[in-house]
Amino acid sequence: MNAGPPSGAGALNWDDLRIVLTIAEHGTLSAAAAHLFISHPTLSRRLQQLERRLGTRLFKRTPLRLTAAGEEVRELALSMRERVTTLERSIAGRDTQQAGLVRLTAPDAVAEYLLPDILATLCRELPGLTIELVVSNQVVSLAQGAADIALRVTANPTDTLRGRPVGTVDMAVYAAQDREPDRAAAPFFDTDWVGFDAALACSGPGTWISQHVPERNVRFRANTLLGAAQAIRSGIGIGLLPCFVGGSLPGLMRISEPLPSLAVPLWLLFHPEAAELPRVRRTCEALANQLKDKAPLLAGTA
Repeated sequence: MNAGPPSGAGALNWDDLRIVLTIAEHGTLSAAAAHLFISHPTLSRRLQQLERRLGTRLFKRTPLRLTAAGEEVRELALSMRERVTTLERSIAGRDTQQAGLVRLTAPDAVAEYLLPDILATLCRELPGLTIELVVSNQVVSLAQGAADIALRVTANPTDTLRGRPVGTVDMAVYAAQDREPDRAAAPFFDTDWVGFDAALACSGPGTWISQHVPERNVRFRANTLLGAAQAIRSGIGIGLLPCFVGGSLPGLMRISEPLPSLAVPLWLLFHPEAAELPRVRRTCEALANQLKDKAPLLAGTA
């Protein structure tokens, strides 16, 4: 005989679905909790309450992965999120104003050393426009409306987005300005280096260092390019940096030519539906024009 639904069972709401979807997308409770701006114990407790209400496990815990029931909940959550996002963009698409809010996301190095004077120019030349800058080294979802425009340093932009390359980011070896290396020994493999931790180890610079620099010579590791730049400037060691960072940060000098194998396009990306908004189109064009003028800085020839 069917025992019926578990005690306390009730209708699923969006908050329940969002919890399951976020855990599934981030892979760990800690990362999901940070994304949802709640504590790890709170998220764990809410997941357990949801599983008790449904009378089934949604995740296997070691390692953390969806059960069959959890996969059904995830698919429902995805469908609901897409429908809500489509509705929001459909309503927003009726906006014909060239003024208003535009959300731009960029990684920290781009935001710190490339964008400040560009954004100042945009604010002067585009009256009525308000720019919200989301600085993140993670991929911020344009499809979910977290941003309207993204600047990403990548060779493989997401297929679902539209956009164009607006420059090429070159990289070279930099040292503290008061350092006097033997330039004939470039690229200086037998000296102290600043490398990258696991967060950037699979990136172009991290891979290049692992292939060319002996492990014993890597004296410091950073999980961001800005952290590496400060370590190099302090004299801990030499290291790889984008030319627009090394060329903008006082106290650094370039000690190699740009490395062709590490050149990566800088993409200006936007969701196709966001492009229907006049203010987004207007901002994209202005950004592209400003970034074109930054080509020498990006290439290390400024």
